[in-house]
Amino acid sequence: MEKATLSNVRGLSMLERLDYTKNEKSREAWERLLATAGLRTDPPYSAVYGIYKDGQLIATGARDGARIKCVAIHDDYRGGAVFHELLSGMITEALDDGVSKLFLYTKPDTVQAFEHLGFRLLAQTDSGVSFMERGRPTIDDFIAQLKEQREHYEQEHGAARGPVESIVMNANPFTKGHRALIEDALSRSDRLHLFILSEDVSSVPTETRVKLVMEGTSDLSGIIYHPTDSYIISRAHFPSYFLKKESDTTETQARLDAVLFRDRIAPALGITHRTVGEETLDAVTALYNDCLAHEFKDSITLTVIPRVQTENGEAISASRVRGMLLSGRLKDIEPLVPATTLRYFKSFAGKRLVRSWTK
Repeated sequence: MEKATLSNVRGLSMLERLDYTKNEKSREAWERLLATAGLRTDPPYSAVYGIYKDGQLIATGARDGARIKCVAIHDDYRGGAVFHELLSGMITEALDDGVSKLFLYTKPDTVQAFEHLGFRLLAQTDSGVSFMERGRPTIDDFIAQLKEQREHYEQEHGAARGPVESIVMNANPFTKGHRALIEDALSRSDRLHLFILSEDVSSVPTETRVKLVMEGTSDLSGIIYHPTDSYIISRAHFPSYFLKKESDTTETQARLDAVLFRDRIAPALGITHRTVGEETLDAVTALYNDCLAHEFKDSITLTVIPRVQTENGEAISASRVRGMLLSGRLKDIEPLVPATTLRYFKSFAGKRLVRSWTK
């Protein structure tokens, strides 16, 4: 068949939003096109888009906030203007919705096509998954911010001597286990880059988590606090829709995260070490640690420390703390959290936050 272009494909519709949830016939056509491209559905979606030729769906794509996913083109129309029309329209729609920064994952053989539309390659795993972004701020802007934070700290405290440690934590909320992880890293280095997850998808809001981490470590020296933006353990890294099995998602996300940290973030800050907590109960976190070890093996020293326990031999975890708070056992969290965290949850703001978890 002649290569499809907008000028020679008669009956080609403009980009339109698909109401696949209410129209069974539309949903079946959409799922069939995804399947022919080797893709799966991957809700949630802010919008699903399609292009038709003579009533047949020949191109589709979806967006979940800033994440573009489920892009599929009928075999007869790949490599031409239909792909450009689809993506250009989706980008325009995102801009109209106030979303100027977009992420997507794709296979290596389609990276160039997305690059023609302004996407930049961020990371690529040896299993064949590519992570890309479009718009600003870029990863270069993020790295420039990290360097500025380091330079500001070093102007007052001097440059690091010897190994440079790093930790990434959610701290939902900050516990004595998190504190022990930080103390362990500082025992091996006089400089620790501490990344606190930026995404506001936890029970404790980002602003509060950052506050509790900084207050709970204010007596320690050598810490530079950083956000993670969309580049460390972010939902932007979950390329589940084109993986063969949903169980592959965690491993692929972890590998993307490790490669991005190893190749872009660590070199920019001179990071040589990363410390994580041992995980014996959560299979997802254990797999994540294994992926870090694999990707870091020749470049970053990974230290895994045992989970901290109370005097009664019970493991300290943020999930246990949240469970106690939900059940009204405020006094019981005292052995598990620093005084600063306990003080917050005794406050009016802390009690109001816990009440909001049940709504």
